[in-house]
Amino acid sequence: MNKQLLSGLSEVLDHSNSENRIHDEQLNQLLIQQTGAWAVGIWNIEGDFLWQVLCAFEEGFPETVAQEFQQQTVQVSLAHTQLGIVNAVVNSRPALALAAEPQGELAKSAGWLNRFGASCSLSCPIEDASGNPQAVIAVSWKELYKENDAVPQKLLSIAKQVGES
Repeated sequence: MNKQLLSGLSEVLDHSNSENRIHDEQLNQLLIQQTGAWAVGIWNIEGDFLWQVLCAFEEGFPETVAQEFQQQTVQVSLAHTQLGIVNAVVNSRPALALAAEPQGELAKSAGWLNRFGASCSLSCPIEDASGNPQAVIAVSWKELYKENDAVPQKLLSIAKQVGES
């Protein structure tokens, strides 16, 4: 993985919290480029909530939808398990959401994916050295992927490396 991306993500996670968000447009664009994302976000875990520390969108993403998503996901309760970001943290495993499954286990994510014009998303817990989730990274793609496809596997690798750094 790109060392600049790894160090940037580690810094964001180490220095961002519910009261302090770091905005680094270069890091956002690098993350989009490295993951092939249509949209990407990272949330830290604080108590019973996820706090958004990074949110970025590919050029051409619907601006109104981006603003609504950013505003509505600044703070997310861990009780909302129909969102992939929460499901991944609560279950300590990746959560693949599909826009085509609006009634499935990740129905709230499917709703956002449809508004994004995306086919799927993968939310990956970022675990500390003890294996406990400390954050979560989520990427949505216009293309439809399965978890074992190369692009989602790259995201899983990024999550693992950030957790180990």
